Amino acid sequence: MLLAALTLLPALYATAAALDADALIRRLAKPAPASVAFREVRFSPLTDEALVVAGELGYTDSTSLDRRVTEPYRETVAIRGESVRIEREGEPPRSFGLNRSPELRGLLSGFTGLLAGDPAVIKRSFRIEASGAEDVWTLQLTPADARAKRRLQQIVVNGRADVPQCFTMLTANGGASVLLLGAAAERELPKPTTLDALKHLCSAE
Repeated sequence: MLLAALTLLPALYATAAALDADALIRRLAKPAPASVAFREVRFSPLTDEALVVAGELGYTDSTSLDRRVTEPYRETVAIRGESVRIEREGEPPRSFGLNRSPELRGLLSGFTGLLAGDPAVIKRSFRIEASGAEDVWTLQLTPADARAKRRLQQIVVNGRADVPQCFTMLTANGGASVLLLGAAAERELPKPTTLDALKHLCSAE
């Protein structure tokens, strides 16, 4: 029995290490500036069909994020510190404070924190839980602020090795947004395109 227990120790240690959220996030660091292609599928309790857009996310530091949509319309959302500016083709530009949109703040904190490989940036806004293993993993980010949680319920990040593949935001009103990143953005979407089908796609090995 003792020998059998000793042989299990390396495997148990590896599993525990794989679930270390801070170590996992540090491994995801990418040098700035960085950009990644995305395809976003948005679900709303007010509509029957999902909205699909595609474009590119870019960042230079933890306070700056550009979300450029190129299909099916053209729009740029630029976050700089606490300021958000939206420019959509054919419409006048709009600006507002980041405090008006917990979803955008969550995207900024979560996405830039992951690309910076800096768990401290993410922990300013979220409680972090990790599950899975080094090759296929999931991070669950839950807003630490009660006011933010009234709008943004949770962010779920799925990835493989050192590459985040899906960034799912679940809102408190029953809506959701799934960002497929990089190579995952090139995958054919499941038919029908439901939230459950995308969750399965994102978590599949």
